[in-house]
Amino acid sequence: MKLLYKFRRAANVEMVRAVGKRGQRQGSALRHPGPDCTGRSEDPLTGRAAAGGREGVSRVSTSSASACETIVGFPTPTFFFRYQPPLSTSYDQGTMPSSAYSDSDKLSQHDYSVQPNIGSIRALDEQIREHEATIIQLKRARNSLLNVSKLPPEILGDIFRRNTTFKTDFGPSESRSHNFLFVCHHWFEVASRTPEVWSFWGNNLDDWSKRHLLHPTAPLDLVFNGVLEGHGLDDSLLNALQDRAARDTIRRVHLRSSYQDALDSIISSLVSCDGIRTSSVESVIVWAELLRDPLDVSDFLACHRFPKLRCLTLRRCTVSSWDLIMSKTSALTSLVISTELPSPPLTSSQALSIICSSPSLREITLTGPEVADDDLWKSSRVILANLRKLDLTGPLRPIFTLLHQIDLPRNMDDLLLELSDVTVDDVSGIIGPYLRDYVQRRRSPESGLGLELSYCHGYPKFVVGDPGRGGVPPSATEWTDNSVTIFFGDLKSDSLLDLATYVPPEAITHLRVHNVSISTAVLSAKFPYVREINFLKIPLDVLFSNLDQDKMFPHLQRLCIAFDRYNKCPSDGGLLKTFLDHLESSGNRLDRLELLESDHIDPRVKEEIRGMVRELIL
Repeated sequence: MKLLYKFRRAANVEMVRAVGKRGQRQGSALRHPGPDCTGRSEDPLTGRAAAGGREGVSRVSTSSASACETIVGFPTPTFFFRYQPPLSTSYDQGTMPSSAYSDSDKLSQHDYSVQPNIGSIRALDEQIREHEATIIQLKRARNSLLNVSKLPPEILGDIFRRNTTFKTDFGPSESRSHNFLFVCHHWFEVASRTPEVWSFWGNNLDDWSKRHLLHPTAPLDLVFNGVLEGHGLDDSLLNALQDRAARDTIRRVHLRSSYQDALDSIISSLVSCDGIRTSSVESVIVWAELLRDPLDVSDFLACHRFPKLRCLTLRRCTVSSWDLIMSKTSALTSLVISTELPSPPLTSSQALSIICSSPSLREITLTGPEVADDDLWKSSRVILANLRKLDLTGPLRPIFTLLHQIDLPRNMDDLLLELSDVTVDDVSGIIGPYLRDYVQRRRSPESGLGLELSYCHGYPKFVVGDPGRGGVPPSATEWTDNSVTIFFGDLKSDSLLDLATYVPPEAITHLRVHNVSISTAVLSAKFPYVREINFLKIPLDVLFSNLDQDKMFPHLQRLCIAFDRYNKCPSDGGLLKTFLDHLESSGNRLDRLELLESDHIDPRVKEEIRGMVRELIL
């Protein structure tokens, strides 16, 4: 570095000499006051005339007082020379008198007879470039000795690919996701040879227009999330998209928009191209959001086969025939269908055929079926050994017709049922018996179960499953593993306790009650083996009513109560104290008591509860 600095300094000395010579010529031998009179000036190094205003070129500006200022600019450094000619004197020939110079401009009075050595400057510049190249090579050699540089390019490229992959279905990629390109030359070369790093155009048409011509051979993740854009594709984008489709380099097609024209333009471009191939497509997600009419994807599904398709999601779309989906599911692991009219109604037998066509399915979400097929009971049962999540929404009877024909694996994670058209008799005649068999097949005798009884968003919610790690969190929406969740669209919260009777009471060790008016006396009688309880949004005068039971929660170890705007009674703190005294008289001393306050709680209740807490601590 020191040697490089000396070269730069020597080069600048020659520049100073050249500038001084130029100043002398301007001060003593010029016929015009400055270059502004002719609009031209000379380069101090080459002597060639050049237009003013460019870097490395002399430039003169004249003020209203006829004062001229010559500015000679170089990249490093910049020099300023000023001279003040008399206002009434004209110099056609000869030398400018010494009185025309100010005391601060002594530099121009010296005699610079040595011509600038252009050859020496260029030689020094060449040596600078050579040493800079040598320093770069030394740095690369040093970086190659680091442990991180010993990673195989395949592994390093896979790390880069994972860092640039968008985290959600519709992007965008995370900010600074490509910063690794600036670490070193080796990383940049590996990333340049990894096509997957350059596979994302962005998730809007503006980003598409900027990036669609880059890396045409890289696998493309075609993602569009056009919430505010309703215009179609221009010719350049359309040609690039059809070229990608024809060369089979599209890996994902994820489209979501609330504008019909945008989705129609993209999908029609994939359908209209002759010779289009889609054998490399691994994921298709089409979400027609907030459209007046559902999006018809029948032509898109009918024109192509997807042998590598692993994820298929259709939301608010319509199809002309369910056979179009059945033929696309041979390799699927995730299937989401939420169609709208005018699609033909999905029967339970058609839903079973779609599921059967892909034995590798791990996640299934069906909005429907809408029609129950009684003949389906006579068909053989289907075993889905790889299934981990099943989400069914629709009328009760077609859904349970389908469930009775599927053998769910013992280690399945979640079963979610959102049921409509449910009566009280259906709870005891259909839902309850199925729930009892489901729990018995999956419950380990040595482990307890968690139970949630809640009323949220206007619907009763019933959840039973393995308690999550750390017990029952106070405000989590999903706190159990390997659970079954049932929403009742047409019943009151009273049906929750009726359904809970189909779960063995000795198996329930964790209880969460949310916004359901049930007293602790009723809960203690139904769930005597509970060890942890969580109460949320329940008035304490309802929760702690009828405290006359001899043995109340004899195994209770942890109690959590959330106080909010529902706790308005000033005696709430006293009710809690009475409940705790009743537990102690029953021979039960809590290991842990949690009291959570809300900003909406009555100040008097808050102060009373805090006083009770201080009393308990003392």
